[in-house]
Amino acid sequence: MLVHAPVLGPASWQPVAAELSGAGLSLPRSPDGSTARYRVAVADLTGFAAGEPPYAPRLVARFSGQVAEALAGTARGASSDDGGGPHGRGGRPRGGASSGDGADHVVLVVHSGAGPFAAQLGAAVPAARVSVIFADAGLPARAGPTPVVDAAFLPYLRQIAHDGVVPPWPQWFPEADPAELYPTEAARTAVLADARPLPLSFFEETLPAVTGPAIVSAGYLLFSAGYQQEAGQARERGWPVTELPGTHLHPMAAPADVAAAIISLAAVIAAPGSP
Repeated sequence: MLVHAPVLGPASWQPVAAELSGAGLSLPRSPDGSTARYRVAVADLTGFAAGEPPYAPRLVARFSGQVAEALAGTARGASSDDGGGPHGRGGRPRGGASSGDGADHVVLVVHSGAGPFAAQLGAAVPAARVSVIFADAGLPARAGPTPVVDAAFLPYLRQIAHDGVVPPWPQWFPEADPAELYPTEAARTAVLADARPLPLSFFEETLPAVTGPAIVSAGYLLFSAGYQQEAGQARERGWPVTELPGTHLHPMAAPADVAAAIISLAAVIAAPGSP
């Protein structure tokens, strides 16, 4: 399940989803060398900020409903393909891990600002085992509550907010060279279409600690220099780290390379006894 940053949209993962679906995901599942077949879905968190606060619980609830739908549709996914790519009609994710009526293992790939939600999202997945790949993403706290946004970045968001609303992500860095933000013109168009203004209070929210081990195993996929610190923290936690130098939107710039890196890292963390 590919999960986009709250400030972006599903378009940021769709090129990688197409590569993963085309490759066919078969990952090790036991010491005897047997494999499990995985299917791919892209979450769509857009719209979570509609209504009154708090917003973070609504984001998690939106994800929970979509992953439940994806898992429930596993058995019928192959026969009801509507040709719409990783999403079915209406932008809903289609398909989950194909193991009977549901999934015994779900791998979440969370990008950027979706990282702090990983424990919350993992706890919302009705599967026997949940692994997480953090792709150029923030990390949840080791223990206790997790802020939606790092406290050091909040002052900047408060500075650019107007009447309690933070502008869409593409407007956060007005002096940046567009070529540094968007790997291609197609990526720029897709990001601009998905990005929406969000309430400042969303970024000021805190996620409560989850009960129990929501994340069984994890790994980190580093794209940009801006997330070197998080990659270092992942190493300190004993998680495998794969470096794939590029931009923060590398999944849109080099989807084949990112898909291959996800498959390799997922195979490591999917193995029994993985960190």
